[in-house]
Amino acid sequence: MAKARWVDDVDSFLPTKSLETGYADNQPKYPYWVKPLNYSADEWLDMSDWITETMGESDWSSANTRCIGSNQKLWFRDERDRTMFLLRWS
Repeated sequence: MAKARWVDDVDSFLPTKSLETGYADNQPKYPYWVKPLNYSADEWLDMSDWITETMGESDWSSANTRCIGSNQKLWFRDERDRTMFLLRWS
């Protein structure tokens, strides 16, 4: 019979937060995207609040919107805005 091993680092079993990034050729208005992985609902709300405070309202119908949330991704008009988001939340 095998002995049970004590787990020294419980955090190593928790999912790791990460920010997946990409560029969508088929999305000309908002081609730069970020997909936050393993962030809590509260953290998503914090991100949303930060985006609104930093970049203004996120509204598909507005011509000046800099960031839109859709399909568990954040879509950015400009690469510099995506970079600012990555620096803040990574």
